[in-house]
Amino acid sequence: MALWTTISLTESGADEMDKTRQLSIDICGCELRITTRGQGAQSYVLVPGIGVSPRYFGPLAEALAKIGTVHAVELPGFGAVRSPQRQVAIAQFAALVREALSRIGVDSAVLIGHSMGAQIVAEMAVSCPSPAQALVLLSPSANRHERSGRLQALRLAQDALRESPHLVWIVLSDYFRSGPRWYFRTLQELLRHHLEDVMPIIQVPTLILRGGRDPIVPRDWAAELAAAAPRGRLVEIEGEPHALMFSRPETVAAYCREVAERAC
Repeated sequence: MALWTTISLTESGADEMDKTRQLSIDICGCELRITTRGQGAQSYVLVPGIGVSPRYFGPLAEALAKIGTVHAVELPGFGAVRSPQRQVAIAQFAALVREALSRIGVDSAVLIGHSMGAQIVAEMAVSCPSPAQALVLLSPSANRHERSGRLQALRLAQDALRESPHLVWIVLSDYFRSGPRWYFRTLQELLRHHLEDVMPIIQVPTLILRGGRDPIVPRDWAAELAAAAPRGRLVEIEGEPHALMFSRPETVAAYCREVAERAC
């Protein structure tokens, strides 16, 4: 049986619409944090990529909070959350997020994952029971033709030159907080996980979004994933890099709302 402990609950905001609520949750020695904002009936869950906190989801969370309730997840070992004693595989991250959502009463939502977060929400979609109404995979990793730490580092460096300085600062400061040891342990799991093997068994509407200037997620890889999903669809946002939800939050939010409506 999973253990659940509320470490802290904080609230901020001038009114109900702006109010944010943060819960720290411990599940079998793995800490997660979930920040919730918005009041709408439709729930959206944001799962970040490797090494980062949900801070870079800020613009998208704000846009989605206008149309629903947003739950942003901070994964074990990343951002300000302590690292577990054991290594965590992608499927285990998915189980932890699913359990945390269940504990706060979220049993149905549009699951939105960025980069490694896309791998996590894909695993959540094929779990039983699944909280997934629909999936939005933002810039999903890892391109099967470049599954090596060296190539991933190269593509990340190329992408950094295309992102806004503010986004780069957020990501680098989160990497610093997480530390290299946990980052590289998790990178091993990211590269071991084969998203293309999961896609054919996802039965919910699945939207893949990639930026037209994303060097980490080439178009052929994104198209392969979309074709593999029974209800998959690929959309490209021209001119955008890997973190397209930071630079084009309103556009991404509109697509998230659209896929939620398709799931009804």
